[in-house]
Amino acid sequence: MTEKLYYEDSFLQQAQVSVTASGTDERGDYVLLDQTCFYPEGGGQPADHGTIGDVSVIDVQSHDGDIRHYINRPLGAGRFLATLDWQRRWDHMQQHAGQHLLSALLEDGHGYQTTSFHLGAERVSIDLHRASIDPFVLQQVELEANRLISRHLPMRTCTVSETQLHELELRKPPAVSGAIRLVEIEGIDLNACGGTHPDNTAGIGLLKIVGTEKAKGGTRLYFLCGERALDYFARLNETADALVAKLHAPLSELAQAADNLLAEKLWADKEIMELKKQLIQAEAKSLAPERGLIIQQFGGRPVKELQQLARLTVEQHPSISVLFAAQEDGSMRFVCARGNEATSDMRETLKRLLEETDGKGGGTPALAQGGGQTNVPFDRFREIFQQLHATN
Repeated sequence: MTEKLYYEDSFLQQAQVSVTASGTDERGDYVLLDQTCFYPEGGGQPADHGTIGDVSVIDVQSHDGDIRHYINRPLGAGRFLATLDWQRRWDHMQQHAGQHLLSALLEDGHGYQTTSFHLGAERVSIDLHRASIDPFVLQQVELEANRLISRHLPMRTCTVSETQLHELELRKPPAVSGAIRLVEIEGIDLNACGGTHPDNTAGIGLLKIVGTEKAKGGTRLYFLCGERALDYFARLNETADALVAKLHAPLSELAQAADNLLAEKLWADKEIMELKKQLIQAEAKSLAPERGLIIQQFGGRPVKELQQLARLTVEQHPSISVLFAAQEDGSMRFVCARGNEATSDMRETLKRLLEETDGKGGGTPALAQGGGQTNVPFDRFREIFQQLHATN
């Protein structure tokens, strides 16, 4: 049984350890140690990383009572210095402690129960059992959390038996049996938890709620604590400074400046669409059929434009058949169309053309489109189309 040094001292960053066993499973190579300062993934908290000797620890998992330390290359028996990636651990401690505080304030003050906790690489979240939450409540909870953080409230851990649990008022029943590890924020929270935490609320640093969304019938609340929150504020500040410079507007007027820019873009997009429509109409009028056909190859022109051009072209010449193709990077995209006085089924025409590719398509008897990868030259498709529609 590995001795769990991280429970004796969550601030321990190094320890001399002995490799007691090694193996390989679906996750990779791993070693077992006589004692460890590496916390295994669990309870919403990710695993610690670090080194054992000169070998990197890339994951830590509990497995049938063992703690498997997954490493980037095999490690033989011996005694080594284990060193924790302290920045990663400290970040996890701050976020996990902040979650305890935030969940307690939301439940005790406002009736929102936390149903799950996720500590991600960028964001931290809790899921609440109710489908919405008042923004004013979030403001009040965030303010209260930061006030409690500044009070340096002690955070203590202890282990109790299942019998002793009946004498305690836990926030929710523990998910495990036997000896139960409890984490207490003095006067605020008492909960079963196997994670690592600072020894007082000041270690959380600060807590910032950054957003909510609907999830699983409830509300998912995103927040950041400590140095992770400071990094978030730094990025926000950099982004705001860049927008102030680009939009030539003070911070207080950024939103209005962005609205004005979007309105201008919307107007410009409409103007461009109208001009494109006029150009395509003029292009359609300029195309002249030969023996009842118009066959033309384009470069990387968008298929939607070719569809629009084909519709306008057959409106100009109701008795003709049209093949437009866009060829780029070894692929061919077809648009096959006919006027309302022609009788051929363009779906069948497209099907024959696609036999020369690995692609697929579909449409209506009057207009079909599709394509795929092919090295066949366009002249071959021209020939097929002419053979199918020579009498039209």
